[in-house]
Amino acid sequence: MALPRRWALMGGLWMLVAAAVFDYVTSYEWSVGSLYLFAILTVSWNCGMGWGLVFAAVSSACQIALGIIQGTPYLKPLYFYQAQGNVLLEYAVAVILTSQLRRLFERERHTARIDHLTGVKNRQGFHEVLGSEVARHLRNGACLCLAYIDCDDFKGVNDRFGHSEGDRLLEAVGHVMAASVRRSDTVGRIGGDEFAVIFPETNQHEALAIESKLREALDTITRPRPWWSVTFSMGVATFRTMPVSADAAMAFVDQLMYRAKRSGKAHTVSATFDEASLHVEGGEVIALRSLPGGGPRK
Repeated sequence: MALPRRWALMGGLWMLVAAAVFDYVTSYEWSVGSLYLFAILTVSWNCGMGWGLVFAAVSSACQIALGIIQGTPYLKPLYFYQAQGNVLLEYAVAVILTSQLRRLFERERHTARIDHLTGVKNRQGFHEVLGSEVARHLRNGACLCLAYIDCDDFKGVNDRFGHSEGDRLLEAVGHVMAASVRRSDTVGRIGGDEFAVIFPETNQHEALAIESKLREALDTITRPRPWWSVTFSMGVATFRTMPVSADAAMAFVDQLMYRAKRSGKAHTVSATFDEASLHVEGGEVIALRSLPGGGPRK
């Protein structure tokens, strides 16, 4: 888990000062060089290699200054500086290894949230982004839109041509969706043949314009491959106020999508959420009572 940079720097500075004070009090009676590592590693992990090397250099400088002030047990000054050079080298190696470990950790954490077939966010990654966007919406009050897309008759492609062909279709859908939305939007594969998109700071009119572009792009998938006889049902929800949770928001737009499917598939149903639109009990959606601000459309 990463700390905010400011907190990490302040914490590292306090640890460095504490190590220097303890080093001054104990002189050479105790070996406290390892105490500086707490500050160096904390800063390296949270602030990167550059700050880690700065703290390594300052830690080494503190030990050299204390050695000059208090004296050293070495017979010749050269031996003292050589020893401190070795300490600085050890600190630098620790900083480099920690920075590399953090980079690998972040890459693995990112990969764990990507659907390997389609290249978009998987369910976990999508819900993490949605949670962050919901929190941002609650802070600044900007509109938030969600779209839920289902691939109609996908099961028929799997049944007739096999799962490999179905995987190729899903891969194409994921790539087209990622290429058709804005860079600020987030596409996720929620499961099976269902996808969702987060449109941050987007009103209903803007979301429907993006959805229209997205539908046109998706419709081009089947033109060179007529055996992919699928269409797409979409639900698009605009949230001026947020429901009790991100799960409730997903449930709202999910029900819009299913209304589109019941309307004959290849439809979009849009709605604006208000607090009366969704009845939630214990986090579970009980009923969708109204769909203000929208309806089915091609």
